[in-house]
Amino acid sequence: MAFSLCDTERSRPTTGSADHERRWQEAVAAGVRHSVGHWFPHNFYSLCHAFAVVGSNLASIASGRDYRPVAGHAAIDAGNGKLIVMNEDHAFGAKEGGAYHCWIESTQSEPKELIDLTFGHNHLYAQANGYAWHGEEAPAFLWGPFDAIAITAPLSHVQPGFGKDRIWLQETRAGAHWMERHIAANEQAYVKLTTEALCHYRDLTLQA
Repeated sequence: MAFSLCDTERSRPTTGSADHERRWQEAVAAGVRHSVGHWFPHNFYSLCHAFAVVGSNLASIASGRDYRPVAGHAAIDAGNGKLIVMNEDHAFGAKEGGAYHCWIESTQSEPKELIDLTFGHNHLYAQANGYAWHGEEAPAFLWGPFDAIAITAPLSHVQPGFGKDRIWLQETRAGAHWMERHIAANEQAYVKLTTEALCHYRDLTLQA
């Protein structure tokens, strides 16, 4: 994809404190949220695929590192001993939607990074789809070492209570194939969304 505006330089600090790193992450998350929320104000909380594609684009441009959007299955802790499981392969690309999830992974860094920019929407997703949500909301987004955030045990072994700052994830072949087709079919839309996210990100980082 080619981005014609706002991508004149990288803004991520190459060195600095953990606080600087967190502010950079927050700026990326805010840029993506601004773009997707602007164009899809009524159902942004269910557009994990858009957040993953635009977020991986923006993180890659801003940092000079490679990130990719990932699609597959997920489970989140809804509190009070309940899980919300999203593992319907037939939902990929289905007009009626369904339960699956999309997130972002780094492809070069070690340890591998996990980014989930829609994590703070979990309570909204639960309410919109008839799930009970108990207790506090989830963090606005997840960003950190994959092994520290993601639960990788088989889903049948996953029990509620792991907390609202972690997630069970599994990339699937159906998800990978769908994501590839989806990006190819919507390339121009994602150029527009990413450009808008990048402009907002640049505004935030220039003000800092």
